[in-house]
Amino acid sequence: MKHSVVALVLLGALAFATGAAAHTPLASSVPAEGASAPAPVKEIVLVFGGDVRLTVVALNDASGATKAVADVPTALAAKFSLAVRDELAPGNYVVTWRAVGADTHVVSGEIHFSVAAAHSH
Repeated sequence: MKHSVVALVLLGALAFATGAAAHTPLASSVPAEGASAPAPVKEIVLVFGGDVRLTVVALNDASGATKAVADVPTALAAKFSLAVRDELAPGNYVVTWRAVGADTHVVSGEIHFSVAAAHSH
């Protein structure tokens, strides 16, 4: 009896881990996590491992001030390009995003990047 309970717990844990891996992950972004992007940053690109409905994209500077980006599209897609409407001064930024996958699970994350000072020639 004891062994069957342990086996069921292990099977349940394995099923949960497999299900968690099935959620639609963020495959890549521009700027990428940890990147130093050259000024000016004109858009944020999010690429997912499958179609999702993007529900939130927020861009904030290091002090927490919100920077304007284009409205979040309502269509299902695997790739989203959102125009950055504010000029981003050199410094650190974070993009916070949330999406609903085709499997109805919510996925979310943050992308940290910096904007490098423009070089003068």
